[in-house]
Amino acid sequence: MTLSEAADRLARAAIGMQKTQEIDRIAAAHRPRLSAFFRRQKSLTLDQFSNYKFLFTESYRTFAEKATPNEFFTASDFNQLWSKIDTETFDDLQKTITGVQSEGVLKGGQQLLDSMTGHFEGGKWVEGVPKFWDLSNPRAVAWFQQHGGSLSYIKNIQETTRNELQTIIAQSIDGGWSYNQTAKAISDKFDDFGRDRARRIAIHETTQAYEAGNNEFAQGLKDDGIQMEKHWNTSKDEKVCDTCNQNEADGWIPLDQLHSSGHQYPPAHNGDRCFETYRQAQTS
Repeated sequence: MTLSEAADRLARAAIGMQKTQEIDRIAAAHRPRLSAFFRRQKSLTLDQFSNYKFLFTESYRTFAEKATPNEFFTASDFNQLWSKIDTETFDDLQKTITGVQSEGVLKGGQQLLDSMTGHFEGGKWVEGVPKFWDLSNPRAVAWFQQHGGSLSYIKNIQETTRNELQTIIAQSIDGGWSYNQTAKAISDKFDDFGRDRARRIAIHETTQAYEAGNNEFAQGLKDDGIQMEKHWNTSKDEKVCDTCNQNEADGWIPLDQLHSSGHQYPPAHNGDRCFETYRQAQTS
């Protein structure tokens, strides 16, 4: 490894530490809002589920012994139960996720702006960067128009919750649980959501938005004639997957070139701890 290569690696590591700290701070700030969302969703779910108390009466149990599972609690019954929960919580979740994204995009773009000490203009090096970055920036606006609210991701969050709820109810019916046992299992699951899922969602959405802000700012510099290149960086430990190792092996590549995995920038998957670094394209 040459001295310049070692210096490059150290510089990228320093940026990675800065990004990780900033992303963790943003995610921690928004996690309570996500936890509060799951608490509200739990309350609504338990309220809706109380309409099905009759399923757990002794008389209905007697009927259920002779009925098929579909006759006992049909798909239509569950869809009706979930539909109201989904309808009443979807917008709330979208607003919560948008709040995470807004700060992520803002701080991600600002990070790259702060790291750029100068640029070439008319063949001469000029101190500073001819850019500002806030959420009114045309590139930030365009990103939010296309990705703001993460509609597909929000649908996925809701679908995961739906599936978990359906599983608990199915288990309760098969196992002959009481209504109180079932309600407690539902409550416990949402408490888990408020702790673990809220943290994972906050980190994932913050990482996506932060890296998007980084990339959009770099694209803005390119629009102004500053040629940029990028480098995928892993955490360099045994937890790094083959996909991310290959992306890092790409080295410095042009800004618009996809990494080996087909991604423009991290994350490549849930739980991805990678980060992207940018610099003005080097001339040989």
